[in-house]
Amino acid sequence: MRVVIVGNGPAAACAIEAFRKVDRDSDLIVLSDEEYPTYAPNCMENVIRDDISEEALFYKGGWRFYERYRVDFRPRKEVVKVDNRRKVVVTKDGEEIRYDRCLLAAGASAFVPPIQGVDLGMITTAKTLDDAKRIREWVRTGEVRRAVIVGAGPIGVEDAETLRHLGVEVTVVEISDRVLPRMLDPHMGRVYGETLSREAGIRILLEHQVVAFHGKGRVETVEVRRRGSDRSEFIRTDMVIISTGVRPRTYLVEGTDIEIHVDRKLGKPVGGILVNEFQQTSDPDVFAAGDIASGIDAWGNHRWIALFPPAQQSGYVAGFNLAGKRVRNTGLVDYNAVKTRTVTAGSGGLFEDAEEEMTLEKGPYLIKVFLKEGKVRGYQFVGVPKGKALNPANRLLMDMNGKIKTWEEKVLSDRGLGLEASGVLYHFFLKLGRSVSGLTRRSLEDMILRALANPSLDLPLYL
Repeated sequence: MRVVIVGNGPAAACAIEAFRKVDRDSDLIVLSDEEYPTYAPNCMENVIRDDISEEALFYKGGWRFYERYRVDFRPRKEVVKVDNRRKVVVTKDGEEIRYDRCLLAAGASAFVPPIQGVDLGMITTAKTLDDAKRIREWVRTGEVRRAVIVGAGPIGVEDAETLRHLGVEVTVVEISDRVLPRMLDPHMGRVYGETLSREAGIRILLEHQVVAFHGKGRVETVEVRRRGSDRSEFIRTDMVIISTGVRPRTYLVEGTDIEIHVDRKLGKPVGGILVNEFQQTSDPDVFAAGDIASGIDAWGNHRWIALFPPAQQSGYVAGFNLAGKRVRNTGLVDYNAVKTRTVTAGSGGLFEDAEEEMTLEKGPYLIKVFLKEGKVRGYQFVGVPKGKALNPANRLLMDMNGKIKTWEEKVLSDRGLGLEASGVLYHFFLKLGRSVSGLTRRSLEDMILRALANPSLDLPLYL
């Protein structure tokens, strides 16, 4: 059997591992439009800071991963479409590669709004490893003293804090009424945003939209307007990072009978390639996993969740089933955490349709648990860690020593300590569907800080 995997991210890597546990002999071909082995997509701000090791970045083992699992890995081989009737994938250079079974794990691409002047120099996205390396080089060479980030989602706020700690003056422009609008409700988003702005010195413009970029050859100013206003403000800048979300690469199945996740009432796409609990598309020989797919969540609904943990989960399921097993996905849950040292935040599950909220405030932590029918539906947390600082061993910061001026003393005395939050405790309830009793409520209050501060110390509530 010949299996072709389109994409090389977390879903693809996990599918490879699962597949080879079952099938040691079939041909396994992986096609990637990038030149790198699988890397951690949630560590791009670390690449910008240059404080991540090769072992951590290429977390599956680098090139050795493909040797170990006997994979015919073909980098710089971009796939542009799938012809499932002829069972071939077609590459950008016109090559057709035959398959018996295919996994679409090409992920999602950064969405760039059609804003006037968006093609000017020094405007970039920050999703891929090449993006992060490009930003790092611009900062390293001293070209960037001021930056504007469009969008206050997780990537936007992580990059904002990273650049601010590198001595760059940062403005974040967000059209919503809060930062992290998909992660936090208005109250939690306001707490997080105000703390980030105050502690890190980042200017955040909420309910503003970018209407144009201006400059001669490269961006020099960003024109913004408050939502509903016709008055413009012009922000001088040396660089712009577009962080306005991602879109699944569903163009791969255009012109085929493979179904896309569509809102039937509106007749508009609302997600990725539609898959069942086995990660199969409407073509039983074509599977999809990760950010390109809309899978079934923990409550039995189709949802598009473009996050690292669900990508890994769906990839494993797809890999087993590519090899002929019938393994069901137990249900995806979105979990996301923002890795900023000034203030941290995380969330998981759903909160829009909650019937009840539990709000816990202890020390520097603000925690909300959202309940429906007596069960955990979702959770959010915001926490201000102690001892926040930068890392003096950071190679990029050492290169810039003497250029940062007012931040130099702080940079050189930094220990790089920060809170890494965990949703382990809440996932225990989300995945098992346990009811929340009075005892559980008290246990949550007593034990949650341990899970947030150090996941390795977390203990299950039930044995």
